[in-house]
Amino acid sequence: MRALSAPLLLLATACGGTGEARRSGGASNDLLIVGYDREPDTMNRYATHILEDIESCVVEGLVTNDEQMRIIPVLAAEIPTVDNGGVVLRPDGGMDVTWKLRPGVRWHDGVPHTSADVKFTVDAINKGDWKPESVDGFDRIRAVDTPDSLTAVVHYKEVYAPYQLQFVRGTLPKHLLAGRDLNTAHDYNRAPLGTGPYRVKTWKTGEYILLERVPEYWRGSEQPKIRQILFRFLTNTTTRINLLKSGEVHMVALVPWDKVRELTPLPGLRLNRVVGNGYEHVTLNQRHFPPFADMRVRQALAHAIDRDLLVKTLLDGQVEVVHGPIQPLSPAYEPNVTRYAFDTSAANHLLDEAGWVRGPDGIRTKGGTRLAFTLITQGGFAIRENVAQSLQQAFRPIGVDLQLRLLDGTSISSVWFKGDFDAMLHWWQMGADPELTLFFARDRMPPAGRNINYLDDTALTSLLYQSDRTASVPERHALLREAQRRIAALAPEIVLYNTAKVDAVPAALKGFTGNPTNAGPFWNVHQWEIAPP
Repeated sequence: MRALSAPLLLLATACGGTGEARRSGGASNDLLIVGYDREPDTMNRYATHILEDIESCVVEGLVTNDEQMRIIPVLAAEIPTVDNGGVVLRPDGGMDVTWKLRPGVRWHDGVPHTSADVKFTVDAINKGDWKPESVDGFDRIRAVDTPDSLTAVVHYKEVYAPYQLQFVRGTLPKHLLAGRDLNTAHDYNRAPLGTGPYRVKTWKTGEYILLERVPEYWRGSEQPKIRQILFRFLTNTTTRINLLKSGEVHMVALVPWDKVRELTPLPGLRLNRVVGNGYEHVTLNQRHFPPFADMRVRQALAHAIDRDLLVKTLLDGQVEVVHGPIQPLSPAYEPNVTRYAFDTSAANHLLDEAGWVRGPDGIRTKGGTRLAFTLITQGGFAIRENVAQSLQQAFRPIGVDLQLRLLDGTSISSVWFKGDFDAMLHWWQMGADPELTLFFARDRMPPAGRNINYLDDTALTSLLYQSDRTASVPERHALLREAQRRIAALAPEIVLYNTAKVDAVPAALKGFTGNPTNAGPFWNVHQWEIAPP
């Protein structure tokens, strides 16, 4: 078990010795310690390549989505729609979206949050000399007008159906960042100026981030109730769970599924479960490993895996086998897609047809190239390591040599963004809107998006952009269902199972609901409170 460092030990001793803390398994309104699986690459929400749990406590969006996947306003006064006049479809095919901002919101330094910050954010992203994690949606914006300090009118070049989540990552503070190179604004990237309930007090690289409550939070001085939240970086799943059991951490977000049974009987702990709006899969990088460009190779790999067995054994039945990127939680879900049953005969037939011939060692070759590639995944994540080993064993009988490379959770984020890998076992935690363009359109390869399969399919891309440009919800969903059918047929990635979310929290924690989307479990952290017994 990893021991507390001196600063952490002093903090836990100072804040955890009250009667309230002892009655709550160590957690108190003075301090909540979270065992977290990775260190952020940056605290800039627009630049990070990993989940934004810590960042979202500091930098709020104009909107977020709740535990029922409803998009709700935060810094916005309301969600703009056609019905309330906030969205206007122009005769030229474009769209104007008017964001009314909530009055009385201030940045942590006391400067008012205004429409100028919305405009600055769009201009900074579209300027082109800074590479955020994705430009999707922003590159569809022609201009932003600011008729007054609380009104931002966003002019899109075309209809953009997912507009409601355009500013889910918030805004950049113009008064702090104007005229600066955002690539080197390390003061902001390490401790961003936000409007949220918390601010960064300390970031000790390799160990923890300590957040402290903002004294004059705009929702009211009574929020947040919890004064400090400490995120300890614990990359090894067994270490996180052991420290949770010993009380050295009070909460673990996204409990590994193989640990659920072990934690269930623990007193003072509550396991909050929601069905996740995401999926675990193997990304097949066609650019880095050219054999993946042949659809028959991808389909063969999909047929080689016994997903049902993986779920029943390694995952203890905590998740379900799924077949595409949009999950049953979404009204745009399409159940009738191509499904790749476990069938080694079909897999071998596809590879034979594609011209891959077995060599003396049983591994297939074609034109002097061996069907051998490396799969990267997150080290210290026991389930992923075990699943990766199972894939390695599953591919060998069909003549495929899979090697494994384990990376820590922070490093793997930059690797996927650069496209410097053959294949990757990971998940996408999807947002409340069912947009797929970001992940599969041919022009959404990094840095423009997350098409890290490097799939180049004209018909699919056309479908996806048509769905984005369709204002009618039923018509858009019909297009997305057609897109799901094409994605499944193309098999650009190997879809495995959904991402059921289990968060271990103190039983005394009030206000915690979890969240099925990439908004994450900290979406309403301002409402949390450790209740007295």
